[in-house]
Amino acid sequence: MNALRDAVGILQETKNRFERRVPLVPAEVRSLVAAGIEVRVERSPTRAITAEEFEAAGATMVDDATDCRFIMGVKEVKAEQVRPGQTVMCFSHTIKGQAHNMPLLQRFIDQRATLIDYEVIVDDQGARQVAFGRYAGLAGAHETIWTLGHRLAALGAPSALATLRHAVDYRDLADMVAHTREALASLRIDGPDAVAPFVVAVTGEGRVSKGALEYLEAVGAIPCTVGEAIALRHEAPGDRTLRVLHLRDADVFVTAGTRRFDFQHYLAHPERYLNVGAMHLPHCVALVNGLYWDARFPRLLDDSTLRRMHANGTLPTVLGDVACDIDGGIEWTVLATQNDEPAFVYDPATRAATVGVNGDGVAIMAVDNLPCALPRDASLDFSRALIPFVRTFFGARYHAGVDELPAALQHAVVVAGGALTPRHQGLARFLR
Repeated sequence: MNALRDAVGILQETKNRFERRVPLVPAEVRSLVAAGIEVRVERSPTRAITAEEFEAAGATMVDDATDCRFIMGVKEVKAEQVRPGQTVMCFSHTIKGQAHNMPLLQRFIDQRATLIDYEVIVDDQGARQVAFGRYAGLAGAHETIWTLGHRLAALGAPSALATLRHAVDYRDLADMVAHTREALASLRIDGPDAVAPFVVAVTGEGRVSKGALEYLEAVGAIPCTVGEAIALRHEAPGDRTLRVLHLRDADVFVTAGTRRFDFQHYLAHPERYLNVGAMHLPHCVALVNGLYWDARFPRLLDDSTLRRMHANGTLPTVLGDVACDIDGGIEWTVLATQNDEPAFVYDPATRAATVGVNGDGVAIMAVDNLPCALPRDASLDFSRALIPFVRTFFGARYHAGVDELPAALQHAVVVAGGALTPRHQGLARFLR
């Protein structure tokens, strides 16, 4: 096999038909080329950034960029794309031992290649340095409002919210915000009682939640407290002005005693906490859930709570599960949806989930790849955060060790020269 080119290769995305992002945008490619680094970009019929834009930045367009020493994608690469001695940077979806991608992890080991995963480029406090979470929140909040408008129309309460399009159908974030503001202005003048008062709850304090709050505030939402949300039902029952209730971690998680909520303590001892977020939701018509969850953590809405609230009419009309953990923080999130069909209706009587907004039950928005709905905006921010790490790693020359890399990047090296790094040795048990 021919030797690898001393170049950066940017792969085309093939994960699904909505994936149009890139890890590096032309502005950052131009800076690499100016530094004497060759950049080769695979042609793509779907990418949100055109070949002409990359060529203008000095990149070479090719049909196959896997002959480069350093290749990059957004989603995980295909196993056959990994070559001996190569370095690959992507969201590999291997770091939790995901069974479907263990053959990919094994491929890196067999090829004596190096894998860097964006998800674990973190600082000393564990905060991610490169992420698309903000855009999951932005698009997720919009799709939750879209679902609300179309679900209400299906229930016989049409409104201007049913004129909204999917996030993937707008030119960019600004276009989506402008149209939503128009729809909300019309709603305030003439809308159904079902959104009076109109309170949307947002849970969490991470990038996803902040993105959702950013979007709702951009379209004109007014922040409110729990007390204000309760008072609206009595003091302004016909008010259809959008309000956002931010349920922070300390509002949601409680533990015995007088301990103040501490996120690091919660991560270390989640079994000591209860999730009481459900108590605030009867005052809301929609929820945007951005809470991180895994099997150790208490659910925001478990099956019994959901059934009780659904039966007594206190469940929000729409549950926007931006976190999209199947059978996770919201136990009725039983399937992941697509960007052009973001919702399903879960019927607790039959336990059936029907894609769309029609039928008995509760409407749930659970798109599992929300950031690709805003590909240009998302790629631009991601690229700006990533480029310092690309420059650092591309210039590094090492064999099995990662000590010469900055600490944040050392965390992200899952496999180095064919061997699992010390931080990721636990993955060995998932391999053959």
